[in-house]
Amino acid sequence: MTLEFNELESDALAEVFNMGIGRAAQALNRMVSDTVDLTVPKVLILPQVEAAELIAQEIDDVVNAVTQEFTGDFCGNAILMFPREQSLNLVRTLLQDDVPLETLTELEQEALIEVGNVILNACFGTVTNVLNFDCDISTPQFIQGTASEINSSGNSNAEWAMYIQVKFSLTHKNIHGFVTFIMDIDSAARFQEGIRKFIGNIGTGAGVRRQA
Repeated sequence: MTLEFNELESDALAEVFNMGIGRAAQALNRMVSDTVDLTVPKVLILPQVEAAELIAQEIDDVVNAVTQEFTGDFCGNAILMFPREQSLNLVRTLLQDDVPLETLTELEQEALIEVGNVILNACFGTVTNVLNFDCDISTPQFIQGTASEINSSGNSNAEWAMYIQVKFSLTHKNIHGFVTFIMDIDSAARFQEGIRKFIGNIGTGAGVRRQA
């Protein structure tokens, strides 16, 4: 099965995820009191193995990640990833640098799970609301490994995937990470149907406006 998004659908898809990641950025901003810069979402339909390798080109070190599985109208995985050193910087920022470095490992997983829960739910919740999808998202799980291993951990039976990636960074701190959504081709097709309805609603004046 193959799937292609035309230019209008691709633009609408980017707009929808911009809404979601924008809400996530606001949530992260409140947690760390810093400006969050975002890239335009990268959306690709490609073999699952290539999707797993893409982020490895950006992060060639050990990755700390929070992953959540979503099920319902479409299924897949949402993943928040940080290079190991960046995750330590983030934890120290959240704790306002008042914890010794050797103690951070005891708190790191708990802190990152909380960050992941806030960011992924803000992003995913906005997207599903805008597209009128009914989906459930699982309890966040901490996972560590290479970027390729982490991105391969979900949808292992899917030959193709819709891969959505956003890179974000904190302006005044040495922290950057990635949010990715991976779903199999059948879920991507249902997602495309939602995008088409979203476009149709905009055409009839029933679209969802971006929140300030």
